[in-house]
Parts: sequence; C-alpha cells; structure tokens
Amino acid sequence: MTDTIELTLDEDGRTAVLTIKRERRRNALDHHTVIAMHAALEKVETSNVVALVLAGEGTKAFCAGDDLKAYAERTEAESRAHFDRGLRLMDRIEALPCLTIAAVEGYCVGGGLELAITCDLRIAGHDALFALPEVRHIKGLPSWGGLTRLPRLIGMAAAKRLVLWGEDWPAETARDMGLVFEVVETGRAVPCALEMARLFAADADRDVLARAKQVMHLSLGGAHSDMFTLNQMAEANQPFTGIPKKDDQP
Repeated sequence: MTDTIELTLDEDGRTAVLTIKRERRRNALDHHTVIAMHAALEKVETSNVVALVLAGEGTKAFCAGDDLKAYAERTEAESRAHFDRGLRLMDRIEALPCLTIAAVEGYCVGGGLELAITCDLRIAGHDALFALPEVRHIKGLPSWGGLTRLPRLIGMAAAKRLVLWGEDWPAETARDMGLVFEVVETGRAVPCALEMARLFAADADRDVLARAKQVMHLSLGGAHSDMFTLNQMAEANQPFTGIPKKDDQP
C-alpha cells in the first residue's frame, strides 16, 4: 500500500478542478485518497473558489467506489474508520460554499456514484455508466449516502430502480431520469464542466451561493450522515462502501 498522494487540486482564480489520479484502479478510493480529498477540500473551503469541478483521471472511470485491493488489506477497525471518513467526506462536499460539478467519464458506480451525487450538478461523457450494485449483486448496502441522497435527488421510484433492482444507467438514461444535467462527447466532460464553472464564477457571489445551498439542504432536514450510524451499518455487515461488480476494477 502506497502513501503517495494521487490527487491534484488545480486552482485558477475563482474556479478549481479536483482530480482523483488513480486511473489504474479506476479512480477507486483507498484511505490515502480519502484523506487527501479532505485536505484538498479544506483548501477550497478557505479559498475564493466559487465553482469546483470534481473529476477522475482518464475516461475509463469517474470513480469505481471503494478500492477492492485496499479493502482486502484493511482490518475491521481500519474499514470502520475508512467508512466514517468517507461518509464525512461526502457530507463535506455537499456543504461546500461553492458550486460543485462532477465531470463523469466511464464507470460511476457504488461509492463513485455516491461521490457524484454530493455535487450540485453532474456532466457526463456519452460513455458514462451509473450504477449502485450493492443491494442486488453484492448483498450489501450503499453506505456513503446513496440511500438517502438519491431518492431526494431523482425521486423514490427512480432511486429504487438503481438501488433495489440494480439497473445500470447509460449517460442518456441518467440524464432523462434527472441524475445528469448534460451529456457531452466522451472525453469532454471535464472541459465542458470547467467551461460551465468559469461561466458561473464570472458573476456569482460565493456568500450568497453558500447561503442558498445551506437553506435548500436544511429544507430537507439534517445531515445525511446522521441517518445511518456506524452501529447500524455494522449490523448490516457493511462497514465499507462502493464495491463495484468484479469486472469493474482491474
């Protein structure tokens, strides 16, 4: 297990791009990456960034969820700490005082989908694929907010198609279901999201935006992490998140 930071935060005035740099692992989230993301978000929180793009390296995957190889090497205590750290990360992204845009290419599954739905908007490359395979195919629970955020985002009926039936949604289906804002040519998700971020940041007020987001989130009633405690997830035998189908990671 390496402790190399596989993440970049590129700031350009009032916009920034946060990129998970683990293409060889489909940008899956090991605990080093989650810790690095917390550190990067701390910088964003105290900066003048008005719009942030969240991306994964390459076009094979935005994020394939938890890292299977890293998970196999963790102890139960380390898995619980990783779950908790990841859950706080999702809440932290959702609460950022700036517009957040997920630029999705390729696989966006399990914890990767849970990561994407913490953002305010999602731009998807044509070949993107969205799925939450845990319940039907893995016999576990999405545990980084998918069960709570997704119904509020796209409605209960649509959310059950992803969570319970285990559908895989191509980009255009995800757009039609309200999950994705815009579908663009494969490989263009990041530049299109960045163009949108710059357009927004040109005339948006960060303080006003932050207050608007806060009020909208409060209208839904409480932090998503409060809805599932560590004990509840342990009882469900799922102290981890986002494991994709076996062929989703190398």
